[in-house]
Amino acid sequence: MNRRILIVDDQQDLLDLLQMSLEQHGYQVRTALCGQEALREIEKEPPDLILLDILLGDISGIQLTARLKNSEKTASIPIVLLTAKDTETDIIVGLSVGADDYITKPFSMPVLLARMEAVLRRSRPIPSSVQEILTVGSVRVFPSGRQVFVEGKPVDLTPAEFHILTELIRAEGAVRSREELLKAAGPSSSGENERIVDVHVAALRKKLGPARNLIKTVHGQGYRISF
Repeated sequence: MNRRILIVDDQQDLLDLLQMSLEQHGYQVRTALCGQEALREIEKEPPDLILLDILLGDISGIQLTARLKNSEKTASIPIVLLTAKDTETDIIVGLSVGADDYITKPFSMPVLLARMEAVLRRSRPIPSSVQEILTVGSVRVFPSGRQVFVEGKPVDLTPAEFHILTELIRAEGAVRSREELLKAAGPSSSGENERIVDVHVAALRKKLGPARNLIKTVHGQGYRISF
């Protein structure tokens, strides 16, 4: 089955050009000139990937990305931002709200196609029935494959760190005590002092990098995730 692509840009000429080029490479393409039109298209049939311009007339691509990535129904849809903006701040903001990649205009079709394929490969489901995805801020967790991504980049966690992160995200902002997190860390941590949780959390924060502040310390109680 051909991959379904939704292109969102307020320039009709660019939409027509991209649609023609992508269809020639076997993609099924739909287009939208604004954010609201894009939301209607996504509601009708979720695409396999969204090419999204940052500067739209009604809602910015950054805001639309954040909205889609914070919805359970659309969080797993890969988003590649297309924009003339190329400052470091624009790139960081785009990725921090969950975009999977970022391409600046002008770009060549071979480069765009290669980047799209790379994003689609990363997002391809691991063979299983239904794959669960946990999302908070710029962090995405795939429990079935024990994979963690921050701003679209893979993060290598130990089993204990992975289980603690998963437990905190599943708690949806509720506090988890050190005892609860020690149990969640798995059999390898059984018999350890509860303070080993502090060591795991410190290492986890370091590995999460720009997303480190999502894990909050609740003094005298434990830890929680900030949504």
